[in-house]
Amino acid sequence: MEHAESLLDYAFREIRARIQNGTYPPGSKLSTQEISDSLGISRTPVVSAINRLVAQGLAIALPRRGVIVADFSPQQLKEIIEVREMFELYAVKGAIQNIDYSGEILDEMEQVAVELAGIDSQNFNRATELEIRFHTLFVTLAGNSQLTKLYVNNWNIGAMFQIFMLSKMPLSKHQPSFDQHLEIIQLLKDKNEVALLEFIPNHLTPVYGAIEWIMRNGNMDMQDLFKIMLAKTEEKKI
Repeated sequence: MEHAESLLDYAFREIRARIQNGTYPPGSKLSTQEISDSLGISRTPVVSAINRLVAQGLAIALPRRGVIVADFSPQQLKEIIEVREMFELYAVKGAIQNIDYSGEILDEMEQVAVELAGIDSQNFNRATELEIRFHTLFVTLAGNSQLTKLYVNNWNIGAMFQIFMLSKMPLSKHQPSFDQHLEIIQLLKDKNEVALLEFIPNHLTPVYGAIEWIMRNGNMDMQDLFKIMLAKTEEKKI
């Protein structure tokens, strides 16, 4: 039983990672046989893992078509980011209270932030993994396991939008946002709750700008989108 459960967890993590890094893009079919062959395990844990993905909203079961990776409207993506912001703002107080007792988490956050600051211009998948990891660690600092679980489930979906942004725009355009992770760490060390509560929404401003642009225009010219993102960031500073 324990072995079967570990295979299920393994299959779930691997399939979810492939969705998050764009290997299985939105709308693509999740083939049980192909996945079981690539993972070197039987179909049974793969089927269970796919069912879990459906339950979490990462995949959709369609009659006579099988299971496909979920695709989301701009409005749904906006709601996902709004929930992410809510979780992170809620986590601020607990994270500051626990900062003196969570050195390992803070150390990992710093390692992630440093790697993001120097990320290769084409390493989109790694950049997304690091972005997700940093913010998950931040919420974990709050010391509320249920909050962390809910946050991770929300980001399972939100990560797909992050992949979309990163894959359409050079990583150099995201560098100011990547550098902000080091500022978040410093605010944590300073235990500056007020500044963190102001900083987190500003950190998410480019994401909101991208979603709003999609909602208005239906498609994106990336140069125009980048101008919108910069403008919104400047508005937040005023």
